[in-house]
Amino acid sequence: MSVLRFDRVGVRYGDRVALREFSLDLAAGEVVALIGGTGSGKSSASLAALGLLPEGAAIEGEVVRTGRVAMVFQEPLLALDPLMRVGAQVAEAVRARSRASRAEALDESARLFGDVGLDAQAVLTRYPHELSGGQRQRVGIAMALASKPAVLIADEPTTALDPETTAQVIALIVSAARKRGMALLLVTHDLALARAHADRVVLLSGGRIVETGALPGALALPHIAALLERLDHVPVRHPRPQTGASVLSVRGLIHGYGGKTVLSGIDLDLRPGEIAGLVGPSGEGKSTLLRLVLGLETPQAGTVQIAGTDIHRVRGAALRDVRRRMQAVFQDPGASLDPTWRVGRIVAEPLALWPESLSREAIAARVATALVRVGLEASAAEAFPGAFSGGQRQRIALARALVVEPALIVLDEATSALDAAVRAEILDLIAGLADTGIAFLFVTHDHAMIAGLADRVWRLSEGRLIPGVPTRRARPVQ
Repeated sequence: MSVLRFDRVGVRYGDRVALREFSLDLAAGEVVALIGGTGSGKSSASLAALGLLPEGAAIEGEVVRTGRVAMVFQEPLLALDPLMRVGAQVAEAVRARSRASRAEALDESARLFGDVGLDAQAVLTRYPHELSGGQRQRVGIAMALASKPAVLIADEPTTALDPETTAQVIALIVSAARKRGMALLLVTHDLALARAHADRVVLLSGGRIVETGALPGALALPHIAALLERLDHVPVRHPRPQTGASVLSVRGLIHGYGGKTVLSGIDLDLRPGEIAGLVGPSGEGKSTLLRLVLGLETPQAGTVQIAGTDIHRVRGAALRDVRRRMQAVFQDPGASLDPTWRVGRIVAEPLALWPESLSREAIAARVATALVRVGLEASAAEAFPGAFSGGQRQRIALARALVVEPALIVLDEATSALDAAVRAEILDLIAGLADTGIAFLFVTHDHAMIAGLADRVWRLSEGRLIPGVPTRRARPVQ
């Protein structure tokens, strides 16, 4: 029996068509993976199912629901009210579909927390920021289940989670759907995840269904098979000999919060042209190490040197110079690029660190060079970030880092929000930039990806660096 049906649904935002002639039926208890790249129409289909398309969107065709539809969002920290305790938020969802008293709703919240693997007594009275990413996502699942939906939509629910937590959260969502007889629409760009859990896969491109079929047979379809090949993409490297002084040198780094030690004597070195990966579960200190390397926090002990200069011991012009030599590219380019600025202004912003004043013409020339270097047209400088795809926006973020000719670029989950095809392009770009002598420190949850890209990989565990997953290109450092 169909519990959600799309009948030739089209979605348009002004002149842009996001979804075309989209038809799909979901049966009770069925898990369907909706896959596709950025801008393929996945989110528009999800919002159409929920009746939550933004104001001004035009919809054609028909969406038929035979029961409630609930959603687990990509970023639970944005989906949860930061000013409400999580128990009260789930209780509110319970009361929205029943006449339960406040006390009864809280009791139901506690039962739901147990169902999603949370200790109800430990988390009921906590606020979202007091929970880990995996715990927050479990709260989001409990809130979705509170409405007793016929259909559950999970929209990229594990993008920001480490592999272990990802496996737990996905298994939990699928198990909840099977146990309750709900249809599950798993919206993702991760074909490996879809292959492991879905009954059926639907591939979107340009707002249209390109291929669809039951698994595992659908893996042999041409477009889906091509995506599988990209999942294991290994960039080609033509590195220079790693000689000379270290670009990054960390010695004896110790840091913690509230009496708890997070990092315990970290030592690491990066040389020109080297790519190093940093992996580890959430909460092990990767972000703390990254902030210390970037000079955003001061360590309790130890040193961080960029091209021979201790970033925590200089001020004024010397500090500006060391910051110029080290740039960062973050996970979500949509959040790190000001949507009200044109791309040219965004890319030019770090030139405030340049040791000498530059004319308007010189700035424009440097911006154009940086954009071309990352595979964009120089004319992109005149557009706003919203005119570009996710992969293109990440190229803009890389151009912004490159414009000041850094020796080191720190990448914080810089490919986790990208689909397989775009991720392969960005990895090729990073490999090519490393071949020119730029060093990269790549913080990631994706062990397989970094094993195909990096020269060395470290795992951060219990505050210490240990040798991580073997790389496919490991070679001795000269």
